[in-house]
Amino acid sequence: MDHTSPPALPPGVELKPLSEWVWEPNKSGRHNAYLFGHPSKPGPYIYATKWPPHSKALAHKHPDARYAVVLEGVHYIGYGDKYDETKLHRHAQGTWFTEPANQGHFGLTKDEGTVLYFYGMGPSAFEPLE
Repeated sequence: MDHTSPPALPPGVELKPLSEWVWEPNKSGRHNAYLFGHPSKPGPYIYATKWPPHSKALAHKHPDARYAVVLEGVHYIGYGDKYDETKLHRHAQGTWFTEPANQGHFGLTKDEGTVLYFYGMGPSAFEPLE
């Protein structure tokens, strides 16, 4: 059997190996890879975001509910309208978590960064609380 070319994919099936994800820098110093849709547009979206080590996100909220998984590293998240390290929860690789619509939250990475995978329904926005 010849293994030089993969079998054809059915119509509508998409594959994108990690090596082909396009990481776009944002003003926070993180990088996002938009895999399906976009948070700024109506409809479902999926994206990954890389947080470098020692990153901090002050309290903010989003108008839509978001669902996330920690793909790599460790992520710390707290809920409220003001950043407070005593409220942080440790999320190791493989942890699934939610960010409910309009719920204030904040985040942190320590010595290791993290890669997070998000799903939501747009349009979304980043609304700073502090």
